[in-house]
Amino acid sequence: MDALTIIIMLILFVIAMIFVFSTALLTPYLGKKNLISVILLGFIVGAVGGAFLLSPIVDDIPDFSRTIIEENVEGTDEISMGLSTNRNITQTIENISSISGVNNVAYTGIEIRMDEEFDSPSSESRFLSVLQNSNDAIDEVTDMGENNTYFVKIKENGDPQSVLNSIYAVFGSENYIHLRYTSMDANATVDANNVTKIMNAITDNGVIIHNVTGPTEDQVKVVNDIIPNQTDVVIIAAVLGVIVAIVGFFIDSLFSMFKKSKKSKESTREQIKRKSVPASQRRKFSTQKNQPSRDSIDIFNDESFENSKKQNLGSNRNFKQLTDEDLKERQKQKDDGEEPKSKKSIKMPKLRSKSEPKRRKVDETKGAPKRKAPKFRPKQRK
Repeated sequence: MDALTIIIMLILFVIAMIFVFSTALLTPYLGKKNLISVILLGFIVGAVGGAFLLSPIVDDIPDFSRTIIEENVEGTDEISMGLSTNRNITQTIENISSISGVNNVAYTGIEIRMDEEFDSPSSESRFLSVLQNSNDAIDEVTDMGENNTYFVKIKENGDPQSVLNSIYAVFGSENYIHLRYTSMDANATVDANNVTKIMNAITDNGVIIHNVTGPTEDQVKVVNDIIPNQTDVVIIAAVLGVIVAIVGFFIDSLFSMFKKSKKSKESTREQIKRKSVPASQRRKFSTQKNQPSRDSIDIFNDESFENSKKQNLGSNRNFKQLTDEDLKERQKQKDDGEEPKSKKSIKMPKLRSKSEPKRRKVDETKGAPKRKAPKFRPKQRK
């Protein structure tokens, strides 16, 4: 499965979860009593999506992760192989060695197994001696101790195919011993960042791969241990669908609770401001700049106080401190019976007592009070 297919399947699963969530949002119209139906819908949609959309993705995760790991890993891996003796073993080893990324191919010998046991130990030792002397490339023949199995060890840089031919020749001359099968194992040291392609090329040569060890396989094993199986994927997807349904069902209640908690955390100063000043006035005051009026007086600013037009008698604008000469001059004026002169004399109106009757205004031109005309009501005509 390629990356595009994986992305499409994930998008389809997300769409299925959105469908469950949107259905749960309709609870104000469907009624709160349908909670069980919404949960059942989320469970079914989640299980179906997990079985048909997520499970194939999980099955391909090991191969996908192997590709990513091989691009970032360094070092070498070792591939254990089983070579077929029905083919030319020497030619097979040469083909594997010529694959790009293969550093070395090592082999130790050929394993043989016989159908029946020897009649006596002497016949067994004689047969093994004949087998060992049949080819110069054979180092030794040892008994593996089970099921009449022996191991023919090949010398370093020995030709394995010539040794195999010598083994067949010995069993052909000894008619009383029958050969059951032969097998040969080899180990290939390859680059870890290209191990998958090398394994495919080795398999094309009719070789069976037994095991792969190295940094690549260690990291792939860690990923495989974390990945759940298909049953777990379906269960997890179903539970996820139920959770999405419950969240969509109670989302309105959660938002209302959040708004209430946000209002309760409001400061006391803001609460007092909201109670004392209407919102319209707060907006009006907030737009105005905190600048004093042109004719206002700031008692903390001497300049604004002195330059203000609202100076009155109690202001200190024309204040002048009295000196000894001023006091002496005033005393002299009192002694002479003169009133002290001031730069600005203030004439106060003469007060009249309540008992004094009101005087009529005298006409300055005539010198006599003006007589007012009597008021009378005209007679109505009959």
